[in-house]
Amino acid sequence: MKEADVRGMSEEEIGRLANRLAMLVSDDGEADNAGRAVGALARRLGLSGGQLKAIFMAGMDSANAQTARLADLQRRFDALSEELEQSRDALHRAEATARSALRERDALRQESEQLHDALDSRRTSSRVRWVVGLVVVAALVGGGWLAYNNTPLLRVAETQTAAGGTPFYRKGVVHERNVALHRDPDTASPALATLTDGTQVVVRRTLWHNLEQWVEVEVGGQSGYILSTEVNLS
Repeated sequence: MKEADVRGMSEEEIGRLANRLAMLVSDDGEADNAGRAVGALARRLGLSGGQLKAIFMAGMDSANAQTARLADLQRRFDALSEELEQSRDALHRAEATARSALRERDALRQESEQLHDALDSRRTSSRVRWVVGLVVVAALVGGGWLAYNNTPLLRVAETQTAAGGTPFYRKGVVHERNVALHRDPDTASPALATLTDGTQVVVRRTLWHNLEQWVEVEVGGQSGYILSTEVNLS
């Protein structure tokens, strides 16, 4: 019998032969039948024992190569899986770090706002203390000036003319000797009388003229003006 060219076999014929060969590993009875079927099919296809051996060996080589390739693919897959797992772990750590950074940022922002509020409050308190200090100093200076001139602010206010035109009358005592009672609130105006220390007068009102404070008084049926520093109001 002329030996068949394996390369000229159809895929269907090769498939049938492969199926018969696969059945050789079955149970005893099936394996025997499969062996006889392989022999019959090989003779019908014109295959010799050498060709069957060559086909088997080629299949083994191909299987080994495929197995090696599968093993290489498995190693690559395992390496990629491990790398992917490491990347996931790194991502989880990065996310945890980012969350921690956000919490720290929020805490720092809150602390900064509290510091700004405290600074603003301190500045406001400093301004208030500064203003209060100025008021106290002004009050002390004003009180000293009023005490020096014997014209307390309250008494001056009490001697001002009321809004309706009715004057407030208060008593006063001259505490200087030879005080001139002027006709007008001006040292250059004529003197109506000379008042001595201890003279009692009725103060009608106070007023300013030429940067000097004057009081209008009545004494002995006369009305005139003397300096506010020359009389004590009671």
